Amino acid sequence: MSKKGNLSSAFNMSLGFLPILVTIVLCLFISQDIAIYIGTGIGALASLRTAVVKGAKVPRFILYISTIILFLFTVATFVYCKYCPYGYLPLTIEISAFIMMAILYMHKQRFINFFIDRQDSCSKRFYAQGAESAVVAARIFLMVASIHFALILVLMMTAHPILETHIILFNRYLPPIVFLLTIVFNQIAIFYFNRITRHIEYVPIVNKQGAVIGKTMALEAIRYKNEYINPVIRIAAFSQGKLYLCNRSQNCIIDQDKIDIPMECYLKYGETLEHGAKRLIKNAFPKVKGVDPFFNIMYHFENKHTNRLIYLFMVETDNPDLLYNLNFKNGRLWTFQEVEAQMGKNMFSECFKHEYQHLKEVICTREKYKEL
Repeated sequence: MSKKGNLSSAFNMSLGFLPILVTIVLCLFISQDIAIYIGTGIGALASLRTAVVKGAKVPRFILYISTIILFLFTVATFVYCKYCPYGYLPLTIEISAFIMMAILYMHKQRFINFFIDRQDSCSKRFYAQGAESAVVAARIFLMVASIHFALILVLMMTAHPILETHIILFNRYLPPIVFLLTIVFNQIAIFYFNRITRHIEYVPIVNKQGAVIGKTMALEAIRYKNEYINPVIRIAAFSQGKLYLCNRSQNCIIDQDKIDIPMECYLKYGETLEHGAKRLIKNAFPKVKGVDPFFNIMYHFENKHTNRLIYLFMVETDNPDLLYNLNFKNGRLWTFQEVEAQMGKNMFSECFKHEYQHLKEVICTREKYKEL
């Protein structure tokens, strides 16, 4: 999994203008009706492809709008043969796109909130990101097209008479440049966004089977609570048949100050489970070598505060003093009798309650085979 680029070209919604750009360029060489049919076909096929692709995907809102515009022009070719004067189709399409983008931009917050409020929490994130990217693309197009229209207005006010070359330039050749510049500027914006946010830490978004279906900033994983699943590594430590437990930090998202196993962190985007577990161990035992965690179970944990796919590791040491030297709040070794005596008193974290029986069985089994 590559960490190159926090925002991919999939979020360049201006690429959705390509069917329009193809139509405008083709009408310079062939009849405008045929150009419209070709552009509409390209837009329809591209839209269909995005619909049938399996898995999580970013919806191509600008592509859908472009296809609708071209479809309406296709209908117009059958309804009224003089729907657009010859040579004015590029400008007419640009004006149509400008109107649609202006409507989208004026209602941008309502448009984004509509997808944020979707019921399907797995896809909501991608639809919201797609909506935000579409608004950015609309804004870039409106700015570039406004410059074009301003130049036309200046020409109409200053040139008398307006030359045929001016009409051809502004009506036929500048519209495709407007759409092309929109695509280029949108990609440049993504490039600079990636440079600015290169230092930001990302965590993966996964399904219940652990397959990565996206990513989000680590800070957003806290803000969005249980709207999508993030992978979390937890490591339990034990020695001589006793389990090391401590109090959770007050900065934790859930179960602040509850008693729990000592090590927990999000898996980073692009990081393997093995590397994540070693990173967590290295933070806890910075000067100790040979402390190797081993994987136990994976389970899904969700409540109103968080939604996690937890990977539970364990680490054993024959030197209990090594655990007592850990800098965790109220950390100490607990016997199973002590844990079970306090289990009904709301002292332990929810995750630990889920894990306790499994941890007990693993530790007891390992201790039993040591005696043989």
